[in-house]
Amino acid sequence: MQTTENKDFSGHTELENNEQYLHKYNSHIVNLCASSIHEPDSILDFGAGIGTLSLILKNVFNIRPVTVEIDKKNARVLQDRGFHNFENIDKIENKFDLIFSSNVLEHIEHDLQALKEIRKKLSNKGNLFLYLPANKILWTKMDETVGHYRRYSKQEISSKLNQAGFQVVKIHFADSVGFFASLFMKLTGFDAESGLGSAKSLIFYDLYILPISKILDLIGCKYLFGKNIVVVAKSK
Repeated sequence: MQTTENKDFSGHTELENNEQYLHKYNSHIVNLCASSIHEPDSILDFGAGIGTLSLILKNVFNIRPVTVEIDKKNARVLQDRGFHNFENIDKIENKFDLIFSSNVLEHIEHDLQALKEIRKKLSNKGNLFLYLPANKILWTKMDETVGHYRRYSKQEISSKLNQAGFQVVKIHFADSVGFFASLFMKLTGFDAESGLGSAKSLIFYDLYILPISKILDLIGCKYLFGKNIVVVAKSK
């Protein structure tokens, strides 16, 4: 996602590929949210991209999310899809029962400040759901290419949420098999044309790797390691 602090990367092509090839993965992220949070009356998707997850959120909760997305190309897609988009969260007057953000905070240099701004838009009974890249050991050149400032540890994101005025309700890893797949990619390299990162590899991951990963997560691996971190937090 492009931010006010990182205007060189919009990730539009990557977002289109993720929507086209990672159907199960995208639904899984939203289902993780739905399984942790009671039915909200209002939803804000922070860093919505082209609205891939907002469309699923709408179907799951029967609510059309308000979106925040600074990239103009992505914003046009959101508007074409019927979402009320804001370039900046500060321009929103309402508060929300659910603020949802997937793979966004890592693109923001001053993420603590972003969390403080998000906190102001959360209702008293509201929940924040975050899906973030995990484990610094998985850091590769690709993270730099797509505009990441960091991969999170559970300790780091918990500390920053606490400083921003949140209480962590739930935190665990996700995609345990993806952890080893990412390590393998770190050793062999990223190749969006024909290797790891290509359309074929994304489809293979979605059809075969993710289902195994979900099973292993369910039996407890999510408490040990994973490619991502899932966090549910509320206001203190």
